[in-house]
This record gives sequence, structure tokens and C-alpha cells, in this order.
Amino acid sequence: MSEKRKLRRVILAATLVFALTLALILGLAAAAEKGRGARIEAALEKGDTQRAEKLIARLDEGEEKTAYENRCRFLEAESLLESGEYRRAASLFAALGGYEGAEEGGREALYRLAAQELAAGEFDTAQRRFEALGLYRDAAAMARRAQLEKAKALVAEGQIYDAFLLLYRLGEADGALALAEQICGRRDLDAAFAVAQNLSSEELARRAELKERREALPRGIVDVGFFHTVALKSDGTVLACGDDSYGQCRVEKWRGVKAVCAGAYHTVALFADGTVAAVGRSDEGQCDTQEWRDVVAITAADYATFGLRSDGSIVCCGYNDYYMLEDWPKVTMISGGSYALAALRTDGEALITHESARSDELSGLVAVAVNTGYAVGLREDGSVVCAAAELSAWRDIVAVSASSNLILGLDARGSVHAHFFRAGAGADFTAPDDVAAMAAGGTHCVFVRSDGTLAAWGENSRGECGVAGWDLF
Repeated sequence: MSEKRKLRRVILAATLVFALTLALILGLAAAAEKGRGARIEAALEKGDTQRAEKLIARLDEGEEKTAYENRCRFLEAESLLESGEYRRAASLFAALGGYEGAEEGGREALYRLAAQELAAGEFDTAQRRFEALGLYRDAAAMARRAQLEKAKALVAEGQIYDAFLLLYRLGEADGALALAEQICGRRDLDAAFAVAQNLSSEELARRAELKERREALPRGIVDVGFFHTVALKSDGTVLACGDDSYGQCRVEKWRGVKAVCAGAYHTVALFADGTVAAVGRSDEGQCDTQEWRDVVAITAADYATFGLRSDGSIVCCGYNDYYMLEDWPKVTMISGGSYALAALRTDGEALITHESARSDELSGLVAVAVNTGYAVGLREDGSVVCAAAELSAWRDIVAVSASSNLILGLDARGSVHAHFFRAGAGADFTAPDDVAAMAAGGTHCVFVRSDGTLAAWGENSRGECGVAGWDLF
């Protein structure tokens, strides 16, 4: 046999041996991997997450390992939930993000944690946690229960005034009346409120007058977009002027309208039957209101539309960065501006989408207005609070409006107060006397007099201030 043939045979044999060895190694590795997977499954089935974690750590990085890790964390979170470690369970569920069942598990963990805090007498903490859960289970009712339990605790501690004021703001007439009798010797809420707040009879009368004035103001009859104005006539028809490049002023066919509002380039109408229509720019879906029902109030941000339903819940369409709205229960009013929405709860607490606009001052309110970065709150005594502006000199205010350029306040006499954010921006600002409604915009403002005629101030490059001939009443 030649040397060449011998060499070929040696090479062939060596190749075969190598191939067989490699196949054997790969086979053993696959078997080991398969066996490890079976052992992981067995550990997870038994709930032995510690053993499962050790086995998972030996797997190669990839989708299979990630899937096992998520499954293991989910089981750990469920175990913590069942053992009463609600805070840790909620944290683990949150870390799982969009893993199937994690969101539901996280809510349940937070619900049980809030119930635990309520039982421990941490009433304010429990209330906030229940409120953050929105419509989950009976969280809204539990939030109210936390406040009622707090009132009971205050009575037990002898803090009768604080307990009365809490029940008064909650609308718990029976409980508040019982405490009123202790406070002033008779079942008189107004008298007890005056004592609890250290208010004189004159101050009570002044607040009652402000309330009457606020409630008499027409709502939803005028609003402004970037370059257009919309107004509602008493016969249910709508007027619009200014930029119509997206059809935002094509409102002439609307009938039976109850309220109007405007976004940057769209216009919205609420009809008497609780339905909503919108015209204008809708590239973000801000005009997709066709399916809305049972709506009692509307407002708009630049590229979104919001509706308040009779049950206190909120619907939204358009620019979709308002995911938290489903967790806002028992809302009584809404106000949109730029990229933000503000709402008031039944207890006068403000809920605000834009984090930078939130403030501890925004409580005990009767009205709120918002724009990106700040919010303005109106209190029962006619004072105005705003973290972005010093408005303590304003008195007897009954309505507020906010824009990127300025804040407007309307007092009980019908006079308009204005705060501009940029020095010199309001040098030529004028507003009529005897104003009943108003709308502040980034470049123009519109005012409705008590006789129904309108006036406008600001830029008029697109005819947005062309309201001189309008008569709404």
C-alpha cells in the first residue's frame, strides 16, 4: 500500500473519530439541556423557585432562559402574595412588566396592602393607595371607607372639628349633622362649619354669595384653539372663526349643542343627549368621539379630547399619553390645556396628568384649570393657588382659565384679572367689564359679556378675534 493511501486512511479515520466524538458531545449536551429543562419544569411545578433559579442560571442566554426567569419571578410574586408580603409581591409583579397576569397580580397585591394599612389605622396612606387603583374591584368605595374610618378615629381622639370638616366635605350629612350638634348645640351644618373653620357670619355670607355667583356662570360656551375661536349660542347652535385649514370651524350644521371646547386645531361639541362630535385635525384620533355616550362635560388638550361621564369616569381620544385616566374615579369636573388634563374629585382634590403641574396646594378646590407645567386652583373663599405664579392678591375669584401665555381670573363683579408669564406680554391687554365667561389662549383671549356679546384680545392673523358681531344670548 502506498504511503499516500495510508495517509488518506489515517486522515479519514481521524475525521470519523472526531465526528463521532463531536456528535456524542453534542448529544450529551442536548440531553443534559433537555434534562435540565425537565428538572426546571419539575421544580416550578412543585413551587421550588430556589432550585429552579439555580438550574435556570446554568442555561445559555436566550429566549428560553428569559421565559423561565419570568415564570420563576411570577411564581415567587404569587407566593409572596399568598403569604401576606404584599409590598414585596407588588414590587416583583411590577418588575415583570407586561408578563401575562403580572398587572392583575400587582393590583391585587396593592389592594391587599391598602386593606392592611387601613386595618392598621394608616388611613391617609390607605386612601391614596386605593385611589391609585382606580376602578379595580371596589377600590373607590374602600378609599371612601378609609376617610370615614379616619373620621371615626378623629372623634375618638376628641378632634371633633377635624372630624366634622372631613364628613362635611365627603357629603356625609348624617354624621356631619350629629357632630354639628356637638359643635354648636344644633343640627346646623353652616353654623358648625363656621365654628370649625373659625369663620364669622359675614365670611359665611360672602362665601355663599361667591358660590351662588360661580354656579350662575355659563359653562362651556366659549373656547379658543391655536388660531380659532368657538362659541355656543343659547339656541344650541355654534359659531366659529379663525383658521379653518383643518375644518375646525365647520360647525354650522350642529344643533342641540350643550357645550363646546377647542383643541389646537379641532373643535368639539357635547349634545344634550350625551353624545359628542368633533371636527378638524384628527391625525392623533382626537376627533374619534362617535361612540361616546352618557357624557356630561367635555374639554380638550392640544391634540386630545376628554369627556366626563355621569358616573364620574373619563373617556379620552387623541394623543394617547393619558393612560392613568381609567384610575381616576368619582371625578366632578375636568379641564384640559396644552398636553395636560386636570380633574377634581368629589372631595375637592385635584388630579393632574402632567407631573410638573402637581402641587400639594391643589386641594379643597371648587374649580381647576391646567396647562403643561402648571395648574391653577380656585378655592371656596375666592382665593387662587398656583405654584407657577403669585396670585395671592386676587380676591373673590369665581372662575379661572389657563394658557401657555397667561392666567385669567374672573371675580364676582365680572372684572378680569390677568397674570402674564413673560414680562411686557400684557402691556396692551384689555378686557371688557361685566364678563360672564372667558377663555385664555396662547396668543389670544375671548370674553363673553353678561349680555351675550363678545370681545377678544391678542393676535388676529387668522381672524380668530373676529367675534365683535356675535351675540350668544
